[in-house]
Amino acid sequence: MSRIECPHCGNQIAIQVIKPELKAETTATINDIRSALNEWADCIDTVEQDNAIVITPKGYLGKDVWAEINDALKPFNAEWISAKKESRWVIKS
Repeated sequence: MSRIECPHCGNQIAIQVIKPELKAETTATINDIRSALNEWADCIDTVEQDNAIVITPKGYLGKDVWAEINDALKPFNAEWISAKKESRWVIKS
């Protein structure tokens, strides 16, 4: 435990640094992903492919819808791959 001095009153302040425990990574299933993206099911395709889950827009999503989907995918560590008409999110398993 370390101590520092308060710059205002001169009292000693104890500081303890605690390293958080790492969460065990769990593998998301395609059903987990589809459930999280249910609201946008009509504008995306979700498939399993080469040890990954791939989410592909069916057409132009627009900035706002893209951002909503991207935010919904953050807990799954999805990676956006920008490739014009073949752009997609990939969640590696």
